[in-house]
Amino acid sequence: MLFKVEKRPVPSQTMVYLTPVLAVLVTMVLGAIIFSLMGYDGIAAVREIFFTPILNTLKWQDLAVKAAPLILIGVGLAIGYRANVWNIGAEGQYIVGGLAATGVALATHEMTGWYLLPLMALAGIAGGMAYASIPAFLKVRYKVNEILTTLMLTYVAVQLLNYLIFGPWKSPRSFGQPQTVLFNADQTLPYIIPGTIVQAGAPIAVIVALVAWFLMSRSIFGFQVRTVGTAPNAARYAGFSANQTVWLALLIGGGMAGLAGMLEVSGPFGRMVPQFPTNYGFTAIIVAFLGRLNPAGVIIAGLVLAITFVGGEVAQITIGLPFPAVGIFQAMMLFLLLAGDFFVRYRLRRVVTAASVKPASEAAE
Repeated sequence: MLFKVEKRPVPSQTMVYLTPVLAVLVTMVLGAIIFSLMGYDGIAAVREIFFTPILNTLKWQDLAVKAAPLILIGVGLAIGYRANVWNIGAEGQYIVGGLAATGVALATHEMTGWYLLPLMALAGIAGGMAYASIPAFLKVRYKVNEILTTLMLTYVAVQLLNYLIFGPWKSPRSFGQPQTVLFNADQTLPYIIPGTIVQAGAPIAVIVALVAWFLMSRSIFGFQVRTVGTAPNAARYAGFSANQTVWLALLIGGGMAGLAGMLEVSGPFGRMVPQFPTNYGFTAIIVAFLGRLNPAGVIIAGLVLAITFVGGEVAQITIGLPFPAVGIFQAMMLFLLLAGDFFVRYRLRRVVTAASVKPASEAAE
């Protein structure tokens, strides 16, 4: 007995939007089982990771801080993925954006003025875009797979970061610690809610996501991205350039990651440190898919992944769960989401072969 994979004529729209919810729920169940088998309190792990950050109001501010970079990077990746441009190296673009903003901060450290933060934001966006332009050029000119180039460039960005903060950018007042000087007040994001750690990066991320949603759903640009991604031949006849779309997708993704890097280095960090790479760029891949490659959905998905980050920190303290366990939950979520997407769009059909059909004489016996 054989099975054949065949495409469903019309995928269920209900299941398309229900699959992310099911992926999260099944992740909780499997996570509880797996960590129980590993000797941990699996039910407590799920409770602390997925529910404590929501039920404990003191953790809401942490969710806003963690969700902001995930939303920004996730929006940029979602736009690229809709065009079938697979940017896997947003982490590197995030790092370079943070470095570009840090360079401006160090050059203007003795200056004051409202214009410093916008200048750093422009530098962060430009840095991320410039770094993303390398795989864009290689893709368009030499047909080099952007998955490989964007991913490999991430490790180059990490080495560049280490060189700068262990070398020319190292603060002489850091007592030997590899870090830059602390940014001044005009180079640091303001707090939007007094008495909390919520800075201006959170509303900026939401505003950017909503603007991106409008452009993707109500503009020629969004139509071009969707058409090139789903029907390249039709896009060619419509006059849309595939190469131009590659450039736009990677530059937007790099710019959003660079902006996230600027908001992080001028916000929670307040200076550049070796711990700046936090895997936001890789986690944002899950955010983009969990949000259905829709900028509005990315806002919700960013909050969901932020919950796992904050909950993982809580679980470390309360039940001694190692923080890498959060990565296991996130990886399971992505795997289950992709598996669900497969069965939404395809189905297994049993194929009856000649060997499996009994002759009439045998059937009569």
